[in-house]
Amino acid sequence: MAAHLFIQQRQDSTQMDDWPKEDCIILTCYPGHLIFLQQDLIIQAAKCRQETLQTESYKKMPLDKMMIACLEGLLSMDSALSAGFLYLYCLGLDKFYFSELLCRFIGLNISHTLFDFFQQHYLRKWPVSRYARELGLSSHKLNALFSERYGLPAKKWLTQQRLKKGYELLLTTAMPVAEIARRCGFSNHAHFSAIFRRHFKTNPSAFRERARHS
Repeated sequence: MAAHLFIQQRQDSTQMDDWPKEDCIILTCYPGHLIFLQQDLIIQAAKCRQETLQTESYKKMPLDKMMIACLEGLLSMDSALSAGFLYLYCLGLDKFYFSELLCRFIGLNISHTLFDFFQQHYLRKWPVSRYARELGLSSHKLNALFSERYGLPAKKWLTQQRLKKGYELLLTTAMPVAEIARRCGFSNHAHFSAIFRRHFKTNPSAFRERARHS
């Protein structure tokens, strides 16, 4: 289930429902967006607990113009990255409240079996139906689980992760684009290039060349 992070640029005490939309950033956050914080960070942060968390309908946190600009830039690239960035910022300001909230949102004892399997095998050239079969699930159930955790179906999550890996290999290796496509689970060079162009507005070779000269 998703939660919503509200960023207010005003400093007055206006109720959230009354905030003008132009004064707010609303960031939809799924548990999967914060998994990268990892259990050890959650547990360490939670050690400061001294009382039961009193949940609030919303919590106002200070945010200066520079942080707002950074967040808006991240939002244009990756919602998961912006959610993690913002939550780390909030943890630094109120360790007790946001560590406890994170424990409730993700859960300290959550089973990661299914998602660990995907993290280990997302570069395999498998359709979603094959992943579902390996896990003993229907494709419908698998997509429902991904939508609950990440806010998107399994196929879209796989494409995003494979693109990120391809992006990394383009920047850090001299590997041919066709080989990167193969290693990242795309069916062929053309498939990788088409999806890369759709996402980054340039083809892999041009992206690599521009990065080398930047």
